[in-house]
Amino acid sequence: MRFFRRWKRWTALAAAAALLAGCGGGIPIVSQVKEYEGYSLPQSMLVAATEKNRYGDAYTDQLWTVSLDEEGTTVQTFFLEQVEEFLIKLKTVSLLAEEKGIQLDGEEQGRISQLSQEYFDGLTAEDIAYMGVTLEDVQLMYGDYRLANKAVYELTKDMDLEVSDSEAKVIDLQQIEVWDRETADAVWAMTQEEGADFAAVAGQYSVNPDIDRKLARGEGGAALEEAAFALEEGQISGVIQSGQVYYIVKCISAYDEEATKERKAELQMRKKEQVFQGIYDEFAAEHPVSFGEDFWGNMDFAGGADCATTNFFELYQEYFPED
Repeated sequence: MRFFRRWKRWTALAAAAALLAGCGGGIPIVSQVKEYEGYSLPQSMLVAATEKNRYGDAYTDQLWTVSLDEEGTTVQTFFLEQVEEFLIKLKTVSLLAEEKGIQLDGEEQGRISQLSQEYFDGLTAEDIAYMGVTLEDVQLMYGDYRLANKAVYELTKDMDLEVSDSEAKVIDLQQIEVWDRETADAVWAMTQEEGADFAAVAGQYSVNPDIDRKLARGEGGAALEEAAFALEEGQISGVIQSGQVYYIVKCISAYDEEATKERKAELQMRKKEQVFQGIYDEFAAEHPVSFGEDFWGNMDFAGGADCATTNFFELYQEYFPED
């Protein structure tokens, strides 16, 4: 779940376009691209109702009528567009898995069956009535969700996604941030006095109250990173100008092992996302998935007050913690 949900947030759906080519007579030929149907409304409601209830619980149902722009686009409209985009991606990756011969094995199918039964048994009569779902709908959606995650892994597992320690390195700093050079020079001089307490000086003069900071490559300006990563533990930099801000930093740790490990995992995930995005874009362009016009027109968005299901994805995570 973690990868596929992260990946769909970072990427935009590739538009499906007709392929144009010329023939000997100079008459353009339009290549026909088959359009694939999305999920049924009950199947889609498993995602839509889950997320609708989660957001409603967090922000109240008044959220849905709020306008997001001058055109009057409501949160409800935007929300349903996002759900549909997610479902298109899910269906597309499931089709990709089928084309590549990626399937769920017996053990995975067994887990899907148990998971689906547990989820369905936990639904109230009101949940089922609002979503219109059957056990078979639940099994199909959970099966496709697992298959999509598996496809991402299988199609990227042999690619070089290694990230070096140097690339992922994270250091711990204390920083002083001011807005003019004269103040920066005066404050820097204070940090050089014998027995000076850097944190105390920072607390008094820094315009940014967040004195402690972890810094990774690519997260700060070039000048700040160059100076900060050159420091050894306990050393204090000179005045560093980064844009309109002036920094003075003290190195607390020149290598934060745990933070570097987490950063490496994050960078590897980003590489995986980028690699898979290329595979996805190419496939999606020739396998467009459509839910049709006004797909959500038959959904009673304002209704379903007694539908309270929120654990579709949470329960999946219990059965497939590796995703």
